[in-house]
Formats: sequence, C-alpha cells, structure tokens
Amino acid sequence: MKFPPITIIDVPVLRAGGALDQDFGYICSEYIPPSAAKWAKPGNVNIAVTFGIVISATIDSANQKLTLTIDASAAHKPEGSPYSIKQVVDAVEKCVRLMEPQILPAYKKTVVRKLAAP
Repeated sequence: MKFPPITIIDVPVLRAGGALDQDFGYICSEYIPPSAAKWAKPGNVNIAVTFGIVISATIDSANQKLTLTIDASAAHKPEGSPYSIKQVVDAVEKCVRLMEPQILPAYKKTVVRKLAAP
C-alpha cells in the first residue's frame, strides 16, 4: 500500500515579543486545525509532535551563529504510522531550511540532527 508523502504547510503564528530563534520551535508544536464539521472533533495534525521530535535553538556567545538542533533521540514511531522516524526528521529539517532565510538572516546557521542510538 502506498501512502501520500508528508505534506508541509504554512501555518500562521501569532506571538507577542520573544526571540526570533524561538520561531523554529513552532515546527514541532501541536497544531489542531479549525473544523466547521460539528460531528468531527479536530485533533493534532503535526506528525513531528506525534513522533516526539523537538527543535532547540542556541546562539553562540559572540551572537553570530545560530545552532538549530533537531532532536529525535527520544522519538518513537506511533503504532500504525506508515512513516519512519528518518522520514519525519527529513521533513522537519526541510521546514527548518524553508524558514531559515527569513529568521535572523544575518546569522550563520548550523543544523544538527540528533538521532536515537541504533
């Protein structure tokens, strides 16, 4: 059976203040889309959350370099999911790369993937 690819969508975020590097954390935040259907209870559709993947961002002491860590060291594949942890980490990294030029564009950025031990 063939499953559709993981879809990446733009989700508007409203925030009041805070450091811009925190925006990367929204990639791994729960997202429950609105539903007009009264008979259906909407649920989280962010696969990164269901797999337990998190993102952290740190800026070096010279305030020049931003390190983004995609941490899948505690990730787990939910029962019945057709996707592997690697596929979900790849999708999360793609989101990071899509956001990267827009957030703190003057910073040099490094993306680190932290995977579970085999």
